[in-house]
Amino acid sequence: MTLTIRFGSAGPRRHEARGLPPPSAITTARCGGIAVLKRRGSDRPTNPVAITAALVLVIVASLAAPKLRGPSPGDRGRLGTDGTDEARSGAPSKPQVFRYFNERPGTLDPALASDAYASIVIAQIFSPLVGLTSDLEPIPQVAESWTISRDGLTYVFDLHKGVRFHNGREVEAGDFVYSLTRLFREPFRSQGLAAGYLDAIVGVPEFIEGKSKRIAGIRALGRYRLQVKLSRPYGALLSALALDQASVVPREAVEAAGKTPFSQHPVGCGPFHLAYRRGEDVIVLAANPGYFLGKPAIDSIVFYTPKAGAEGVDTQGAEALIRGEAAMANLPLNLLEEFRGKPNIRVVRWQDLSLSFIGINTRRPPLNNPKVRQAIALAMDRKAMLNLWPAGKVLSQGILPPGLPAYSPEQRTFSHDPETARRMLASAGFGPSHPLPAITLWKSTANQSVRQVDAVMVSSLAEAGIHIKLKYVSWAELDSVITGRHAQMFGLAWVADIPDPDTFLRALFYSSSGTNYFRFADRTVDSLLDVAQRTANSDLRMNAYRDVEKRVVQAAPLIPLFHSSTFVGLREDLSGLEVNPLGISTLAMEKLRIGKPIHEREPIQALP
Repeated sequence: MTLTIRFGSAGPRRHEARGLPPPSAITTARCGGIAVLKRRGSDRPTNPVAITAALVLVIVASLAAPKLRGPSPGDRGRLGTDGTDEARSGAPSKPQVFRYFNERPGTLDPALASDAYASIVIAQIFSPLVGLTSDLEPIPQVAESWTISRDGLTYVFDLHKGVRFHNGREVEAGDFVYSLTRLFREPFRSQGLAAGYLDAIVGVPEFIEGKSKRIAGIRALGRYRLQVKLSRPYGALLSALALDQASVVPREAVEAAGKTPFSQHPVGCGPFHLAYRRGEDVIVLAANPGYFLGKPAIDSIVFYTPKAGAEGVDTQGAEALIRGEAAMANLPLNLLEEFRGKPNIRVVRWQDLSLSFIGINTRRPPLNNPKVRQAIALAMDRKAMLNLWPAGKVLSQGILPPGLPAYSPEQRTFSHDPETARRMLASAGFGPSHPLPAITLWKSTANQSVRQVDAVMVSSLAEAGIHIKLKYVSWAELDSVITGRHAQMFGLAWVADIPDPDTFLRALFYSSSGTNYFRFADRTVDSLLDVAQRTANSDLRMNAYRDVEKRVVQAAPLIPLFHSSTFVGLREDLSGLEVNPLGISTLAMEKLRIGKPIHEREPIQALP
């Protein structure tokens, strides 16, 4: 017996996420054992090169003066791509260009993506097997259907036929065998994110140890059929396979000899493809007319990385939005009130599954002493920091954000207590006669509101005899010192990769995790995380995660600060934005439209 979901002929437009049509087109049945999901896709081969060439000329010519304006009254009959008179008459229309200010992505290779700035670009170029709705439910992507064995150990995926890489070659099951296996090779296993979520696949340990040349649990059963076998049940597998890092890549492009590496000249099968790159400050993506879920509504995306400034990329993006040089921007909190009053700009709230924190390198003296770390946690006045700019923030009571399994509102964090912090420092051997050496805290170049919050933090720590030197640097430099484990302390925000506690607790605190930036090691934490990963008992799993959270917070490799929302400013003529708790890097830009009539816009989250 199987579960079947059939998709009607509603066309290529997605509902909430890539691959899902409107609810009226879905028929659902439920039963035990095996699950099957189906959706029709286009198998028409299309080579985008010729179409792109003309578009790139237009985009490149516009880079010197990147103005984006809304429709004026005289344009009402010329908005072709939005269904107005020009489209009906067949007259040519201007390209729809979406401009966005973004920190420079360190890579465009999905297997190496580890931050939102790379992922937001990568998500437009590549496609994984599975997608997620805005409710984080798995839906078809390159896989049009899948079945799951009754014991939860065997997954069989049937691929859409006719899906093509941007180089014109059809995507086959063997490409996923290559792409998923690649995640467990170096440097992708240690520097990427996906391997830690997929290590339940049969044969992974043998492959990593060099005992096998292939991963036994990843097999092509045919040209369009892929099998993934697990050594233990893992309910989050589909979510893990929806990661950008698990996207399919063509072997011939990855391994091609030449001066330009794949990470700089990527080839995927997503809704957009790389059309032009100017140094490190401009990336232009062009719409893929042969995209298997339908041609994007906009013609191109331009990602700008501005020159380093004192206020950071968000402030520069917000200023560009006001000038008409960007279509959307992340808004710093100190600019929220100003933007709420702008007549041609809408402000929406993007609720993330996220944690902002101060990280501590537990191997760097004097921070290798847990008493020093605990003193820092006790001295930091998190409530005062929150109260300065509270919009969209919730004070963290632990590590896991509200909305994630195993979350508890019970306080596990240290309460502000500078007197106890001083006593803790004294017990570690530091006091008036032997003060704690000044500690450097690395942070990304910040806007005014962040700097004001940082000043409160530094002042509260100083009251307890803990002196902090703030060092603001570009995101690229901060990323380098964090991943290299060179920073004593650092400020970071972590957004969930999948809707599972492992995305915070295992990814950040398992001793061998590639993203354990704290160099934190605790055998009990590792054992509890292993129990949580291997058990099929939901209660046992959740209790193990809660025990891990308590133990980590008390060991203080980090000080949890806030669970934050992202505030986004949009031009009034931009529509199609769909929010997702996994962060703005998951934004499906092929749904965006410029100049769409107001009455046709989809509902979006309102400000509180």
